[in-house]
Amino acid sequence: GNLRRSCERLSGVVLDIGCADGKPREFLPPDADYVGLDYFDTATRLYRTRPDVFGDAQQLPMADGSVDHVLLLDVLEHIPDPGRCLAEISRVLKAGGTLTIQVPFLYPIHDAPYDFHRWTKFGLERAARTAGLSIEQEMTIGHPLETAALGANIAMSKTVLNWVRNRNPLMLLGVTLPFLVFTTNTLGWLLARLSRSEEMMPYAYRMIWAKP
Repeated sequence: GNLRRSCERLSGVVLDIGCADGKPREFLPPDADYVGLDYFDTATRLYRTRPDVFGDAQQLPMADGSVDHVLLLDVLEHIPDPGRCLAEISRVLKAGGTLTIQVPFLYPIHDAPYDFHRWTKFGLERAARTAGLSIEQEMTIGHPLETAALGANIAMSKTVLNWVRNRNPLMLLGVTLPFLVFTTNTLGWLLARLSRSEEMMPYAYRMIWAKP
């Protein structure tokens, strides 16, 4: 899907910041040199993974102009000082190099307590300019109906899980959850396909920024 399309044309040194299990590696062409970087505490405690490099996105252990492409996928919201992170990415990118960035917009708190920020597209555009990067592509992910369906399904699933954990008698209603989730997803997807494009309420943004 989107991840494959983001990776299949990249070459040279590709730095994946907040790499978790290193999924992008399998979509890169053979001539790409993948480097997965993650914060020690996040990798060892949250994901139990081992990146190629342990490091802090706010102080990257790479030389100036040493990286061809950077992936920052659903990571910037977890960084205390995002401006510092983006400045570091700009520093390590070669001239003409790119940053592929994805961030959630209308999406629940996740990986608590390491979830700090949400951006609109306008905030992202301003952040790119501040970092000295130009915007090559923008993608709004999620029609409002799809975003609403996603939020409803997450809310229903979390509520049923809490009922089970607390032995609430309402947990018996959990047997209806698969049907409700399927119906909500199907209606959201179908009605979105039958409606005109609308960028008012996405659940995420994906952009490609370039270093001049």
